[in-house]
Amino acid sequence: MALFSLLIALIIERTVDLDRRWQFQYWFDKNITWLRSFFEQTSVSFQLLTVLLPTLLTYVVLNLLQGMLFGMFSLIFWVLIVLLCVGCIGYRQLYKKYLVSVCHNNFQSSYHLAAQLADVNEIDVENANCLGTRVGRQLAWINYRFYCAVVFMMIIGGPVAVVFYASLRTLDLMMFQQRMVELKYIKKILFILDWIPARLVALAYVLVGNFSNAISVWLGVVLNVSLPAYDVVSRVAMAAEQMSKQQGDEGVCMQSTYRLVRLAKRTLTLLVGVMSFLTIFGYLI
Repeated sequence: MALFSLLIALIIERTVDLDRRWQFQYWFDKNITWLRSFFEQTSVSFQLLTVLLPTLLTYVVLNLLQGMLFGMFSLIFWVLIVLLCVGCIGYRQLYKKYLVSVCHNNFQSSYHLAAQLADVNEIDVENANCLGTRVGRQLAWINYRFYCAVVFMMIIGGPVAVVFYASLRTLDLMMFQQRMVELKYIKKILFILDWIPARLVALAYVLVGNFSNAISVWLGVVLNVSLPAYDVVSRVAMAAEQMSKQQGDEGVCMQSTYRLVRLAKRTLTLLVGVMSFLTIFGYLI
């Protein structure tokens, strides 16, 4: 069911023009607004419920739907959860606008859109050098957070694990945007959850990219146990596409961005393929 629901969700997400109500962020914001009417934002209860309430609700609904209509309702719910958590409509729209602005040599707009694509690290929009490469690195990270990590969470714990990760991911983004008070334990939990998946996704980059150039970088990041997931994914992605500093010093150009995005898509395809083999041999349901 994990593979089938993931494939259906990915097909819908790529072929149907969905609005923001099909984004996890939309419903999570409503959850935050509702909780703020009962709890102080700095209280422990508020902080715990922001993450646990969506996760517990998903668990309860899954149990209620189990076995209904030969499992059809459960399958539909799995697809809905994945569809909500896997999509990043806002980022995709920003990426398209960024490409248009670059094609029209609208540098000021390119800088502005590049800054909006950041979600964990600031992009230096004052420096034209390497801007295309930095945007590509950011998009490789977004691909990990919204697609690859969701695949791993589906393998680990199904929709419950996906919603739990999406809640933490959304809180981390809100803290970066200064829409939420700093919660250090969120970053620590995300660091633990991302530790193995980020390194496995980085290995996938090695396999679908330039192996000889990226394997040494991957071995270096694997041995660095304290390295954040963003650095793991982005550094190996750069090496897998052989994006050296000289190649990156191209000003506002979309070639390096496009190359890293294509690499990210090939990586996601590989992960779905591995998930298919695990399902065929009975390791996943």
